[in-house]
Amino acid sequence: MESKNEIIVSDLLKIEYDFIEYYVGMAKMVVYWHVKALGFKVIAYAGPETGVEDRCSYYIVKNDIKLVITSASQPSSYKIVSFVDLHGNGIKRMAISVDNVKEFFGRAMKNGAIPIKHPHLTSDDMGFVEQASLKMFDDNEIVLINYDNYNGDFLPGYKNVEKEWDFEYKDSALEKIDHVACALRLNEITLWENYFNNIFLSKTVLEFDERQESGKKIGMLLKVLQSENKSINNVLVEPEHGVNTQVQLFIDQNYGTGIQHIAFESNNIFKSVQALRENGVKFTKYPDSYYDKLEKKHPQLDVDILRKHGVLCDVVDGALLFQIFTVPIGDRATFFYEIVQRVNDYDGFGLDNIYALFDAMEQELKLKREY
Repeated sequence: MESKNEIIVSDLLKIEYDFIEYYVGMAKMVVYWHVKALGFKVIAYAGPETGVEDRCSYYIVKNDIKLVITSASQPSSYKIVSFVDLHGNGIKRMAISVDNVKEFFGRAMKNGAIPIKHPHLTSDDMGFVEQASLKMFDDNEIVLINYDNYNGDFLPGYKNVEKEWDFEYKDSALEKIDHVACALRLNEITLWENYFNNIFLSKTVLEFDERQESGKKIGMLLKVLQSENKSINNVLVEPEHGVNTQVQLFIDQNYGTGIQHIAFESNNIFKSVQALRENGVKFTKYPDSYYDKLEKKHPQLDVDILRKHGVLCDVVDGALLFQIFTVPIGDRATFFYEIVQRVNDYDGFGLDNIYALFDAMEQELKLKREY
């Protein structure tokens, strides 16, 4: 009996990010931006033409990064319309690939997960997909998914449309999802920390407390939750009361909690940044003083290339983390992307660079308020 339990727990630990689904006002336009700006490829489409009446959804891929961009196909698609009206274009679902949806869901329920949809199958002539979903934050969901018995491009209801989206674009060299960062209200972080750790059997591996009460000025509390296999990294951030930070701005502009940014890993961040800039992507700028300090602290670094591309760098025992952040990709000051590269098995999250990020974003906010 003990060996059976060990096998079940072992299977539950075989998890990884699958797809991220956005709800947006006009899916085709957002898909076009991801194709032309970020180098994604459109694989499949689901909508009224394929028998899915309430939505238009595009499945787009860049190496191991899978996104679904969804908009309402008609006014009666109230779940999508109301989400976009309230939050603007934003992430609705975070899907996690698991070996056994039913067992994972059952264990999560015993550990306090809130169900949205119980395990169920969707099928077509290519086989079936097993899914379930759990509540996350104000209006988000965690999807548990398994494709072992499906041979289609993505999910039942989707048809291949690669030939219809055969565009030329510069390769952004983006490889996979590194982590997902979430903005929470004051006093929510412990609630969701326990919730996530209970569901994913993850652990809190880092804590970064920069609230006013500690005598520092960033005004935030950050925690990193990591799964046993290190494939799921969820970053939770909570603002400090009365401090005007980009975390509080997200909550205000998003009208609630949600996923603030997704980090994509690159094997060559300088190639990625150059291609993305040529594609029209804009990045947060950092003051020269950041690079001057970095050069003094780490004289062995090639700071000139970092300065040229606007990339941040954290150094820990010879291991490097390169980071850069886009400006918000929509009209609201909410969701943005991060690009990272990990060198020599760097496994941290660049906490020293948070100062530079927040200072830079605060300067941008100040300029917007003055404008």
